[in-house]
Amino acid sequence: MSVQPGLHRQYCSVAAPTQLWLDADGRLSGGPTFTGLLHGDTRMLCRASVTVNGMEPEQVSVDPAPGGVLRVRGLTRGVAGHTADPAVELLQTWTVTPGVVRHALRISTSLEELDVELAIDLAADFTDMAGIRLSRFRDPQDPVKDDAVLRWHDDGRNLTVSAPGSTGPGQQLLWRGTAGRGRPYEAEWQAVLDDHGGAVVAAAPSSLTFPAHAVPSGPLQTLLENSLDELDGLRLATRQLPDAPFIAAGAPWYFTLFGRSSLWTARMLLSLDAGLAAGTLRVLAEFQGSKSDPEAAEEPGKILHELRAKELVLESEGLRLPPQYFGAVDSTLLWLCLLAELWHTGKADDAVRTLLPNARRAAAWLLASANPDGTAGSSGFLTYQDPTGHGLSNQGWKDSADAMQFRDGRLADGPIALAEVQAYAYQAALATAELFDATDADAGASTAGELRDFAADLQQRFRERFWVEDAVGRFPAMALDGGGVPLDIPGSNMGHLLGTGILSPEETHLVAARLLSPELFTGYGIHTMSNRAAGFWPYSYHCGSVWSHDTAIAIRGLLADGFTAEARTLADGLLTASESFGHRLPELFAGAPASQSAGHAVPYPASCHPQAWSSASAVVVAQALGALA
Repeated sequence: MSVQPGLHRQYCSVAAPTQLWLDADGRLSGGPTFTGLLHGDTRMLCRASVTVNGMEPEQVSVDPAPGGVLRVRGLTRGVAGHTADPAVELLQTWTVTPGVVRHALRISTSLEELDVELAIDLAADFTDMAGIRLSRFRDPQDPVKDDAVLRWHDDGRNLTVSAPGSTGPGQQLLWRGTAGRGRPYEAEWQAVLDDHGGAVVAAAPSSLTFPAHAVPSGPLQTLLENSLDELDGLRLATRQLPDAPFIAAGAPWYFTLFGRSSLWTARMLLSLDAGLAAGTLRVLAEFQGSKSDPEAAEEPGKILHELRAKELVLESEGLRLPPQYFGAVDSTLLWLCLLAELWHTGKADDAVRTLLPNARRAAAWLLASANPDGTAGSSGFLTYQDPTGHGLSNQGWKDSADAMQFRDGRLADGPIALAEVQAYAYQAALATAELFDATDADAGASTAGELRDFAADLQQRFRERFWVEDAVGRFPAMALDGGGVPLDIPGSNMGHLLGTGILSPEETHLVAARLLSPELFTGYGIHTMSNRAAGFWPYSYHCGSVWSHDTAIAIRGLLADGFTAEARTLADGLLTASESFGHRLPELFAGAPASQSAGHAVPYPASCHPQAWSSASAVVVAQALGALA
């Protein structure tokens, strides 16, 4: 199996559906490191190598700024000055907006006069995201040139580069001029990108703001400001519903609609942006399942997992997913929870009422999906199992193939019943019953009653079947396997039970204590799996790492259940971790304990950044620290 490209040293600027990725030296080099100018699911420009008088500048700094800006400052050491100090500086300013990227260059010098030759060598390969993840890049394509304009076309995807004043041959941009002390030489080019067959488009600008009186100074303010900027860059819509915004799951790999991620992001941001919640609910309702299709894991009433323009094939992982894929056991439940929470705000009653027919279908899916009369060991619970052999083998948020393990490292066989999914189902059933009672005469008292009966039965079964005990004490298992056997090692999944109502006060106390024990809490966040498990590895995607949103969901639940001190401890940990990543929260980071990492959280190299629910986690951190309501 191939290892995904590392991203932790790269610099990126994102304005969905467009992305710019530079290497650790601020170059769009086209080398072995992942770099490029991407639009939707395709890398269009793979190289833009800059030289000044034939020499590549040596990077001094790379500074991100709000509004999709990256500033790269470099020195051209091969030009001698009057002293030993470098005599020539190149400042590159990349500005990324949806579908348009501008690259401004300014050459400054300490010399009285310098003849300048500024060149940029371009290459475009149109490699799709799956190919990039597998390091299978297409050969660069030749453009059509018209004066200072270069055009590339590939299967409905277009890249146009315009460079006023450039006289370069072929795929090279070239400017000649002079610079001098106090007289910089400047040039600029821009790329316009579009994809007529893409599944997503840019959304309208966000109105999301943090209350000025609520945002403190210091690291928390910086984290919140950075997170708001990242979320602005991830806003998308679909071609079907361009006025229904949602937040793309993450850059670069998941730059599209993901039900689970987009819903959790909208839930975390609900107190600040009800319109985003309404848009997310609407777009997912547009794609709600209407038939039974095992290849797509589609079922009537089920909510989508992910949307792409074409089939996703990752041979090294044995995956082949259709453009509309429903392989998530939790998206439908989270959709119902968000709908009810939006209704409680009172800010979008018309949107909620419009979505009631979709809610009825989602509730019917919920009631049909947990059949207590089944024969499997985990019957009576919501379970998943991929029947195709090329879909996701795990269909909760921990969806890697090795995510569900026993203490001794054995993988669990399906159908698998996840702990957090039962908690989501319990919360969704009760919240939807309340919503139907208040707003939906068509659903009637019978459906609301069915949902309440289901929730009561589920809570009792959960208490009887999921709770296990080890030398430390009792805890809820991460899951039951296909034979109904609990996974006998603690995991972060238990944090998702908090705030849902499925736990008793005593059970909530046990979960809170276990989450903050050294077994799970690193000082920065919560391990996905106990450090006592045989399969634990701090660099494992789901078996030992720390996910920002995972810890934030536990914080959110602790706050809801009144455990404010514990919530603050976890929030302080995430805030401290963010300082190791430029006051930002990545998708995940390595599960190295704070006591062993010299005061710095350790990166997980392939982590997405920005990533939707991680950026939104900053709001939860602020709430736990008393900065936001």
